[in-house]
Amino acid sequence: MTILCRFACLLLLSAAAWAAEADVLSSIPANIRAEAQIVRSERDGYWEKVLLVSFPEARRTLSTSGGLLDARAALNHAGHPLLWQKVGMRFMGQDGRGGKAYAAHVHENMAKLLHLDKSAVARMSTAADMDNLAIVTKSYGPLTVTVLATAGAKTNAIRTGVDEGRYIEDELPAGTINIIVLTNIRLTDAALARALITVTEGKTAALQDLKVPSTYTPDVQATGTGTDSIIVVSGTMGPQASYTGGHSRIGELIGKASYEAVLEALGKQNGFFLAGAKRFAAGPEAPAKALDALRIALLHLDAVPGDVAGNRARIEAGIAEAAGQGADWIMTPELAETGYNFASRIGTGWIEPFPDAWMSSLAAVARDNRVALFVGFAERDGKTGKFHNSVAVIDRAGVIQGAYRKQRVHGGAESWSTPGAGGAPFMVDGIPVGLLICADTYKPEPAADYRRQGAAILLAPANWPPVDAMGPGDLWERRSRETGLPLIVNNRTGREPELDFSRGESVVAAGGERLFSFSSSQSRLFYVDWDRAQGFSQPAR
Repeated sequence: MTILCRFACLLLLSAAAWAAEADVLSSIPANIRAEAQIVRSERDGYWEKVLLVSFPEARRTLSTSGGLLDARAALNHAGHPLLWQKVGMRFMGQDGRGGKAYAAHVHENMAKLLHLDKSAVARMSTAADMDNLAIVTKSYGPLTVTVLATAGAKTNAIRTGVDEGRYIEDELPAGTINIIVLTNIRLTDAALARALITVTEGKTAALQDLKVPSTYTPDVQATGTGTDSIIVVSGTMGPQASYTGGHSRIGELIGKASYEAVLEALGKQNGFFLAGAKRFAAGPEAPAKALDALRIALLHLDAVPGDVAGNRARIEAGIAEAAGQGADWIMTPELAETGYNFASRIGTGWIEPFPDAWMSSLAAVARDNRVALFVGFAERDGKTGKFHNSVAVIDRAGVIQGAYRKQRVHGGAESWSTPGAGGAPFMVDGIPVGLLICADTYKPEPAADYRRQGAAILLAPANWPPVDAMGPGDLWERRSRETGLPLIVNNRTGREPELDFSRGESVVAAGGERLFSFSSSQSRLFYVDWDRAQGFSQPAR
């Protein structure tokens, strides 16, 4: 039985109640002579995941957490951010820093379960999700380097030499770039030490190319996070390297693999992408539009309740199609990401604080394709923890301007959400845009408030089925007449077991009149061109 298998079996019997399944990773080249897997568990209702890399013999290893050691295993222990807070308080008395004490506790327990002294287990900890692990291998001739990286840089990214250090010891691994470097060849102790510089240079180059800002000084470029860790493991084969700087071939491989792994991990975890990485391929020539007109695309979507991943994919496909048709602004319906009756199916515990990684990836899409996005989603407030039925606004530069929260929420399907308090118009392409969501148009006050604040247009994502006695009747036309502002309603289609939206209408209203009405029993994009001087028209197709 390998050390890896023994670890998985022993974990099943441990107090942490680790899950029976473990994901064995097949991305490690045979000549590295290492085995890797992710073992999953749950503690206090939150996920924990351990990346374990094991070796058939002791390997000379340099760890920024443990120094030089002869390691039989290296682990990257990940816990949900809220788990670190919870257990950090529980362990606070042990060394004055609860997170650090808990990490040491996990390290000691893992070593015991492996029947190893803890000095033979190199370790690091993170709050980044191990499912966002990046594995990159680079080879040249007899040389092979594999880098395994997890990365989060939204909560404590720093610029070394600028930002203030406030602790003698780290408190919690809130945002961490953790990198394990494996080689097939032997590295001297000096080469292990020099590799730390090469890895750091690769990591910092990735942060620079991604333009990740410092959390504490947002107008400067981050060079890392305050809790980054590196483990470099020597191989056992010849030739031996005594230097791993960038002028050496082994240093080149280490640097390039580290750079690419950090890029990939930050994309998965935080939605950071290189400029152009999210640009859609050019499609057929788009219909012509007037020079001063904005093309507004309405994604009349059949959102599946609870199918978050599927709905996100549908939204992204719709954005790609609309961008190819020359759209400038792209709207989705209300709760396009989740479907309307999602909470009874999947709950709300999965919702990350806004903006999450997916919203950041949409920002990259907006930037690379020069489109503004108005996306209906379920929001968790990062400070209060409250949930809201919201619309995110992302401009064409990829700036997440914020989110509008629905004011008039319904019980039942929307009982999970807290009503919003209104707000000021969003400035998109120099145009003040007022956002409403579905039933916010039921009364005149929200639209009138936008008018008083200088809005030039009202956009209203909706989930409004044409059910008797539920409206919308002529509400949208009335709001446009009362305010003198054009109102565009992006409704949805499809059926949920609880409601039938298949005859729902998306509408353009102005001056109290319904100018256009769109309906489809299946997902479809509709387009209108808006010239502030000339009004609305449909693009010739």
